[in-house]
Amino acid sequence: MLYLILFLIAPIYAGVLLPTKPSIDPFYNAPEGFKNATVGDILQFRKTPKSITGGFVPLNVQNSWQFLVRSEDSFGNPNVIVTTVIEPVNADPSKIASYQVSENAARADCAPSYALQFGSDVSTLATQAETYLLAPLLDKGYYVVSPDYEGPKSTFTVGKQSGQAVLNSIRASLKSGKITNIAEDAKVLMWGYSGGSLASGWAAALQPDYAPELSRNLLGVALGGFITNVTATVEATDDTIFAGIAANVLGGIANEYPEFKSILQNDTNKSSIFNKINNHCLTDSFIKYVGARFLTGDNKVFKSGWNIFKNLVVSKIVKDNGLVYQKQLIPTIPVFIYHGSMDQISPILNPKKTYQNWCDAGISSIEFAEDLTNGHFTESIVGAPAALTWIIDRFSNKPPVDGCQHVVRTTNYEYPNVSSSILDYFKAAMDVVAQQGLGPNIQKDQLEIKSNL
Repeated sequence: MLYLILFLIAPIYAGVLLPTKPSIDPFYNAPEGFKNATVGDILQFRKTPKSITGGFVPLNVQNSWQFLVRSEDSFGNPNVIVTTVIEPVNADPSKIASYQVSENAARADCAPSYALQFGSDVSTLATQAETYLLAPLLDKGYYVVSPDYEGPKSTFTVGKQSGQAVLNSIRASLKSGKITNIAEDAKVLMWGYSGGSLASGWAAALQPDYAPELSRNLLGVALGGFITNVTATVEATDDTIFAGIAANVLGGIANEYPEFKSILQNDTNKSSIFNKINNHCLTDSFIKYVGARFLTGDNKVFKSGWNIFKNLVVSKIVKDNGLVYQKQLIPTIPVFIYHGSMDQISPILNPKKTYQNWCDAGISSIEFAEDLTNGHFTESIVGAPAALTWIIDRFSNKPPVDGCQHVVRTTNYEYPNVSSSILDYFKAAMDVVAQQGLGPNIQKDQLEIKSNL
């Protein structure tokens, strides 16, 4: 009898506790007439259905919302994205951190707007963990904005779609004062790691032409584990324990380019594998595809192997989505790059080339903090305090480096004046776990949890 009761109440219990996945949530659908709106317009909004997640506990913040925002895809076709806006306790309406999480998947139900909610699926665990990276931003009083930059088609590693979505999310946030109290002239910093760096880097590079009015708001961009060449990422991860990344890259590009998808489909005898690539978020794709050979060896998924990148259509598409090849796109805002020399996902050669391209083009300020002893995953943690230090300095109106500066350190824990940011991370992490309020100048022991459980 007990089992019957549990069986009957389980769906009700799940409905109360778990957020609705984007694939079945009507909020994500474009409303009638959306094409007539201007990019960056807020088409509709709501409070986040569930609290923002801190992993096993909800974050204690003042408020959080989801906006449905008018954007467009790589070809200029109108689409919509969802962006999440988080207001800390005692927020500063003049400061926004646009934090692009590393979704790194090609599935709608992996979107940050879903993954950042308490109770989201365990397959989004990697995204959930990033709340610990953004928590110090909230503790400083900055609004945090996090867009679903891959768009409704889940176009992982597609540069133009991602960068435009980031910029349109910022535009929407700056228009949201009546909802969020954010000032229209608020200053904005962009930050992203891994897939989030790809979106942030493209946003910075596209901004001068695509969103020139944001020049008065943007103070800079921090880019960690910087992905600038998608082919290099596939090469680095295929036939390794990280082969799930290679799968997700191919799936994400195929979601945006039907001709790319058709070429892949016609090049495999293992269509059952290819057709399931988009069924996974980052965490479970790692598990599913450990050691998978998509382009390597005798038993590979795609018959042409690496020669598939010699196909003229494929070659053009991957180059169109590699920032390292876009020498005509130069950021006009200060740039901070932090990257591990031992990066297994985005080999450091291409971020260095991108840095040099921007230097050769006369970029006004770019700083490259190279970490000798860390790879892609460890640098996401070790390099975060350096990025936070750089961001705090920009919000504090301290001048960035003049011109180009590339410094190699044993570890980015040696970054100048980083010790206070390391402490900020420990403090914010403890506050998250203890469900203390995130924000400046508050009595932590007197604060009630703002929860949508």
